[in-house]
Parts: sequence; structure tokens; C-alpha cells
Amino acid sequence: MTWLLHPHTSAEPPVFVKRLEAATVWKQGSTSRLQCTIKGSPELHTTWFFNNSELSAGGRYSISLKNGVATLEIQEVMLSDSGNYTCEVLNESGCESCSTKVTPLSIEAVRGSVAVLACELSGSSPFEVSWKKNKKRLNTDKKYRIMSQGAVTSLEIHSFESADTGEYECVVSNEVGSVTSKSVAKQKEPPMFSKRIESATAVLGNTVKLQGTLKGSAPITVKWMKDSELLRDDDPNVKMKYENNITSISFSSVEIKHSGKYTCVAENEAGQQKCEAKTEGDRRYQRIIRSAGLSCIWLPANNHTVVQR
Repeated sequence: MTWLLHPHTSAEPPVFVKRLEAATVWKQGSTSRLQCTIKGSPELHTTWFFNNSELSAGGRYSISLKNGVATLEIQEVMLSDSGNYTCEVLNESGCESCSTKVTPLSIEAVRGSVAVLACELSGSSPFEVSWKKNKKRLNTDKKYRIMSQGAVTSLEIHSFESADTGEYECVVSNEVGSVTSKSVAKQKEPPMFSKRIESATAVLGNTVKLQGTLKGSAPITVKWMKDSELLRDDDPNVKMKYENNITSISFSSVEIKHSGKYTCVAENEAGQQKCEAKTEGDRRYQRIIRSAGLSCIWLPANNHTVVQR
């Protein structure tokens, strides 16, 4: 008689490979996402909680678990979405959870525009709603307009200016209790060059880069112009880039046609900023490749005598 021994495999309990960030800030009106990475024996099941209440997929919420990544996505973020979020994962071998705190949501408004703060109403009506700025209660007037429609209450701030920046609170109460949601309002800052672009001279055939650093409220769009004409990506020797607040234009092989005045135009909803610089191809040192070999021609700066070697 022959005995076949099979190794015993035990199911692995769920473990968070990458946990939720300890804290995060969301912007009102955006689509925001919470994600964590999980491993463990199948089948894994996830449940999301907001302030200890279970969330269900549908409406503004999307919930998924794919390739070990658990995701909660919330569309059209409101003030009332700030709070504590928990992801709970379980299988037949165990249960694990991790949490994050979403701090007061912020909005950025352009000077002179109408800024809107919104808060979702949940629970049993009737509700009593009040809005506050820096702990002082607000009323509907020429500056503020308070509205409630369906399950949403909102505060409109007209002709937004620097004096309107600060912390806003929405207090919603019914016979059971009250809930306070907070937000920080900021004024959108126009783009500014914290490090301006400097002119450069390059030997013909060599590389050169014009580069500057920007600051201001995102998103910022950047475009480059040469001698007042918009540059396009049709020259393989020219590359334009904007990344990590650094804008640049680089030339992999400088030619005479690349000499001129370059203007970088940075723009967002709050305004526009320009920075100019020049690039010049230096003719004094020029490489010429011939079929018979390599020849170097030097054109001295003081006269036009040609020395060939």
C-alpha cells in the first residue's frame, strides 16, 4: 500500500501592503480617491466606512477591488465629505482595517468671481442650517447667499476677494443632533516666475536649455513663443517641457534658425505671466563633417581669417 502525502496549505489572512495615507485634503467639486493595497488568500472582501457608517456603491460613490488595490472614489466632493474613512478587508482567515482622516476641504476662488461652498444633508428632516466664517454666523445679504435645495445646502460668496479667505463652517442640526463640516477658502494665485529664464549662447551643433521655475495655483498651462510666434512640436531638435513647476525648452542641436527671442507664457484662471530670454548660436566654433574625414574650421572673433586643420 502506498500513501500519498499532500502538503497542508493554510489560507493567509489579509495584510495591507500599502495603507491609506494618515491624512489628506480634498478640494470641493473635484473627484477624489482613496486607495490601499492588500494581499491575502482569496476571496478578499472590502467594506468602506465613513465616520463609522458603511458606504454603498452608487450615486457619488464608486467602490472597487482590483489586482489587490481597494479604491473608494467620490465625485463632486462637498464639505460634508470631510471626516474619517476606514477600509475593512476580510477573508476566511481574518479581518484587517486601516483609516485616514480627510481634513477640512479647501476651495480656491478667482478674485471677483462667485465662490460656492456646498454641504450634503443626511438624516431625518426638518433640518436647521447655519453657515459661519471664522466662527461668526453669516446671513443672506449682498455678499452672501444661503440656499437649500433637495439634499444639498450651499453658500455663495459674491465678488470674492482676499478678505473672504478663511475658515467656513456649515452646521446642520435636527431633533437628533448636529453635524459641523468645515472648509478653507483661498484666493487663487496667478502664476509667477520664482526663478526667471536666463538667456544663453551655444556653439552651433551643441545642446542648450532655457529653464525657469513657476509658482501659483494649479492648474497652470505653459506655452512658448519665438519672436512672437507660437512654437509647435514640429522641430525634432526642440523639446518643450513643464514638470514639477519647472518649465523648459531645450535644443539638442543648435542651428542658426534657433537664434532669437523666446517668450514663456504661463497662465491659469487667476492671470498670466510672461518671461523672455534670448538664445544665440555662436559661429566662432563650428563643426563640419566631410566624407573624407573630419575638418575643424575656426573663425576668430577679431577678424574673418580662416584657420583650417
